[in-house]
Amino acid sequence: MSRMCDICGKGVMSGNKVSKSYNHTRRTWRPNLLKIKAQFGGTTRTINVCTRCLKAGFIDKKVNVPKAAETTQN
Repeated sequence: MSRMCDICGKGVMSGNKVSKSYNHTRRTWRPNLLKIKAQFGGTTRTINVCTRCLKAGFIDKKVNVPKAAETTQN
């Protein structure tokens, strides 16, 4: 599994961690990814989506409704 958003392509960034004494060591920043079930072309797929794309509404989550709740509402 790659750490990359399937919608916008946001991935792992790298750079330097700078200490108080100005020592530089390499570090990484990981995106905030969630596994979301969504519908694409009538099929349900699990995709990795960053929280910024989810909040912006680029993807609609598929919501599971229990079968017991469906029968009691009718």
